[in-house]
Amino acid sequence: MSKRYLIVGAGIIGSSIAREIASRRIGEVIVLEKEKELGLHASGRNSGVLHSGINQKPGSLKARMCVEGNYLARNFCKEYEVPMEECGTIVVAREQSELPTLDKLLVMGMESGVEGLKIIDKQELAERELNVHGIKALFSPNGAVVDSLDFLKKVSKDAVRNGAEYFFDEKVTSAINKKDKIIIETDKSEHIADHIVNCAGLYADEIAHKFGVGLNYSIIPFKGSYREVKNLRINSMVYQVPDLRYPFLGVHFTKTVDGKVLAGPTAQLAFGREAYNNFNLKGTIEMVCSRNFWNMASNREFLKLAYSNGKTAFFDSVFLEEARKICPLINERDLSPYRSGIRAQLVDKNGIMVDDMLVEFRENSTHVLNAVSPGMTCSLAFAKYVVDNMDKN
Repeated sequence: MSKRYLIVGAGIIGSSIAREIASRRIGEVIVLEKEKELGLHASGRNSGVLHSGINQKPGSLKARMCVEGNYLARNFCKEYEVPMEECGTIVVAREQSELPTLDKLLVMGMESGVEGLKIIDKQELAERELNVHGIKALFSPNGAVVDSLDFLKKVSKDAVRNGAEYFFDEKVTSAINKKDKIIIETDKSEHIADHIVNCAGLYADEIAHKFGVGLNYSIIPFKGSYREVKNLRINSMVYQVPDLRYPFLGVHFTKTVDGKVLAGPTAQLAFGREAYNNFNLKGTIEMVCSRNFWNMASNREFLKLAYSNGKTAFFDSVFLEEARKICPLINERDLSPYRSGIRAQLVDKNGIMVDDMLVEFRENSTHVLNAVSPGMTCSLAFAKYVVDNMDKN
């Protein structure tokens, strides 16, 4: 008798895992999604970047999944006709003090298996990106941009083609973990499964806690906002040299498959897990009542980062100043608001942001607690990893 797998969350991670299980023909696959359609949260609110893996810690799960996932995602997009442009990625050093970090990124990328990396000088940078200012840059040819919503829909469609079944507008309200089965109740119905896969994104910690899993972790939401940039042409994705202590990449420039240029994202605390453009009192109270939040917020370096990012998010003049660091000819009139997204950042009991992907495997449940950026890039490879380890456990 085959197993019945129930996946909570139909984002790119949940749908990729559904596709992987269904394609292996190892059991029945049910996907529960609390929204009425796909892509209303992170999977449909990102910049559409397929990262090459240059800023991931060598040896980490995220580095491995990013390099393999980039390859698998690009091939999937070609096979299933998902709009994609393989435009490459450039990380720009603006001054001498940033060159050691640029060299470190080169070493990290090479150790992680990223192919084709090279340092380019000021002249080659100018030839590649006329509007970008820098003294040197790291170039990665494998970076690409895709239509992230179409990517999600095609992965979901392939999961369904292999036998997975999706149920929309069903929010999980309770979970009863019995020895021989799991009973999941939603606001509409009841589902019985042999194994649950928690891919609930912004709510992954809440689902895990229902199973007594991941009790030392909480998700703290961070809002990222973009601006559309008019009158600017870029040929690649263009990044500043990042602060490697934190999982945020600063204001950068991204092409979209429909011809737009985006600048961003900002990174500030969100006032609620779905507070894209508003303030959620209940969500804010839950966040500030968390021990994990206060341990994070008591860190002096984090407070400095939060203050700096807050200014960038709330003041157009500061955002413009950040953007001009690598594209100095931008004017304020060139910027217009674009969509925002929320990063489901996992934080441990000591207030430390979890920077790697984190999955907790149990006998009859699997919990994807941390799969933030570059989650979309990693998704197809990560699905293979998760299903392989589900079998082992």
